[in-house]
Amino acid sequence: MAETEYKRLILAAQSRAEDGFMALVQHALHGAERNIGERLLQSRAGTEQAALKAVLQFIRQDSSAFLRRIDGLYKAGLERAMQTMFIDLRPGLRNMAAAELSLIDDEVVNYQIEVGRLAQRMREATEESIGRLNVIIAQLHGQVEARERENPFRPYLLARALHDAVKTSAGDETRVRLLFEHLSDAMVENLPAFYASLRSVFETSGVHGKFIAQRSRHVPGQRYFGAPIADGRAAEELQNRLLPGLKNMFDSFAGSQAREFGHSIPVPGAAGNPNGEMQALPVQEFLRRMLSPARSFLAAGNDRAQVIATAAPALNPLLVQLDALQRQAASGKFPDGETAQGRSQLAVVRERLDLQKASVLERMIVDVLALLFEIMVEDPKIPPKVRQQIARLQIPVLKAAIIEPGLLHDEGHPARRLLNRIGSAATSAGSGDSIDSVGIDAQRLEAEVERLASRILNEFNSSTVVFEDSLAALERFLLEFVREDDRATAQAIEAVEAAERCSILLSNARNLLCEVLPPLNVDERVSDFILREWPHVLVRAARQDGEAGVAAGAADSLVQRHRGMLPELIWSIQDKQTPEDRSALMRMLPGLVKGLRQAFSLIQLPEDEGGEILDVLVELHTRNLRGTVAPRPARRTQPLPLDELRQRFARIAVSWEQASWTLPEPPRVSDAVIEEMLAERRIRMELRTERSAGGGKEDRDFLAQAYMVGTRVQFAGPGRDTAQLVWVSTHRSLYLFRQDGAQGALILYGFAALLEALRKETVLPVETAPAFERAVESLLFGAGRMTQASMQPLDHNAVHPVSQPFTSL
Repeated sequence: MAETEYKRLILAAQSRAEDGFMALVQHALHGAERNIGERLLQSRAGTEQAALKAVLQFIRQDSSAFLRRIDGLYKAGLERAMQTMFIDLRPGLRNMAAAELSLIDDEVVNYQIEVGRLAQRMREATEESIGRLNVIIAQLHGQVEARERENPFRPYLLARALHDAVKTSAGDETRVRLLFEHLSDAMVENLPAFYASLRSVFETSGVHGKFIAQRSRHVPGQRYFGAPIADGRAAEELQNRLLPGLKNMFDSFAGSQAREFGHSIPVPGAAGNPNGEMQALPVQEFLRRMLSPARSFLAAGNDRAQVIATAAPALNPLLVQLDALQRQAASGKFPDGETAQGRSQLAVVRERLDLQKASVLERMIVDVLALLFEIMVEDPKIPPKVRQQIARLQIPVLKAAIIEPGLLHDEGHPARRLLNRIGSAATSAGSGDSIDSVGIDAQRLEAEVERLASRILNEFNSSTVVFEDSLAALERFLLEFVREDDRATAQAIEAVEAAERCSILLSNARNLLCEVLPPLNVDERVSDFILREWPHVLVRAARQDGEAGVAAGAADSLVQRHRGMLPELIWSIQDKQTPEDRSALMRMLPGLVKGLRQAFSLIQLPEDEGGEILDVLVELHTRNLRGTVAPRPARRTQPLPLDELRQRFARIAVSWEQASWTLPEPPRVSDAVIEEMLAERRIRMELRTERSAGGGKEDRDFLAQAYMVGTRVQFAGPGRDTAQLVWVSTHRSLYLFRQDGAQGALILYGFAALLEALRKETVLPVETAPAFERAVESLLFGAGRMTQASMQPLDHNAVHPVSQPFTSL
């Protein structure tokens, strides 16, 4: 790379890092403020409340000075790191005199531990992006080995800047500890966006962290992997079957380039090729760009890219031929006998197609999908009869890929998701001769998959909606079976859903109260009590209304009754200026006290806590009845009429049937709420919901795609027990597993806890990747093997950079 281009990229990345870091810290401050506020409402201990309030006050009053401090620290550290990339300015022991050595005191050790621990959490939160940046920085410097310590954007610098800024700004030790803890959690949560932005600086200029496909040491721990099958003999047999097809594809591709493009093909947006000039492209690289989302050129909008684009469906002669073949397959007239001789259906189809007018891309799609289906229909994890139904989908999927080439690199394409979902539903822990994945008997699943395959063969024309509908139908089939299969599991599902619903309503009610109460500037003791306890009152009332079939707005609704108490309670403690107001207060008090006691009973509030707030109210009511006006703080507002208070509190709507959640991250569900729901149903369940740093959008997308009902996992430990995911709560905060065997023990993971278990590999997926993705990686591995065979021996023990969870090529 030219020196000017190198400098431009590095300086652009430095500027992006500095701006992004400030945005990251600001998001972290907002997140920490929110989390501390929630914890303050849940805290009962006086010392903890005082410490939390002090930290909250620091964030609200001193955040500007803190931002200036941390900005200076990070910029200084980043500038130093930019100067020392792959330049060894670190003193070595051989060059140091004995007089320069000294013992390290405890404070330095603790500093290194705290900063190192946070840096590790940051690394785990966005492992792929950091790994890519490590490789990119190494490549820019002409290095083969990627070392994180040479990456100026490494997490350690962020962690050190945060630690030093908190240490020098926050004051006493307790406040430092709490502020560092909450800012760390919030920063880790927002970190993926920071590193994604940094990667985009390089990748939009065509500089990618390029990995070579090699076998991994630990296939079961991967989502995507570089070896086809863990069984060495089966892998070798599969590769031997693939090699002839790969060789034919290599030869065909080379000939096509020579005929149509003079050994070159337009690749828009490539490094050093921003305008899409003709560029020689090896077949392995073409394959990788075709199949990898981050590198694919199939959806490029450059006019020059239209050389490899397909014709409109109605005019495409290849699609006309595929339509005819699909009709034959739907009627059962397709000569399947030819495919029984060890050849895939698409291999036979290719020989029947007239590809003279087809583009290079279309011919590559035919060849690639033929090899991918050959891998899938031989996958030992999928029972044979289900594989037969997958084989029936070859022509429709090929036609879908010709119409929408993005299918090959888009994991969200409905046709690809359907193949993956069929595979995951049928995956068993054994040999693949039976189906155990959600207790579904083989015949029922086979019949459902056969029905869906027949529907697609008969209905698919040029719209992929039929794949989406079939996928939705398969999901309904699986969910309905889970509820019917086991009564205990069905009750556990009800408890999980109720716990999440309660938590959402609690959060929503608390947020609404936080909007209504502060402008009123009521007595702090009463305000804290309402914010802490009244959300529980409203949610319990809403739940009882829902179970009794009472509408939330009905006159006899418990929600209406207990919400109506709040404006009366606030009005009762406001200063009373006239004898009429004091008389009205006297008439109101008996009903108000009775209603409060009913609310305490509803949430089973401990007697001492209920007595404490009643004592406060007695003090305030006595003052008002005597006509004593309390000293008015500067910010205190004038007392509001009762009617206006009722209008303000009318905004607080809580309905058991309308538990909406609008935030991207899943709601937090406390163990106390879960245990209450389980106790009511007399269900025993192991809770693994301990809180940890929640994941970002990439983690949420990963769990949504890879962990659906029916997914089978294995727990680390002596027994290496296996279990099935039998339910995911509506807003994906809770994951319910049922262990295999006669006992069928239930285990519940929270969203963040499951991510942590997957990172630490205490939970491992039995299906290491979805079926289509397994086939893609096997194909890329085979292509890489062919390319490397003539260059150097393949290192079977090298750790593949994509062997860690949550990463892909």
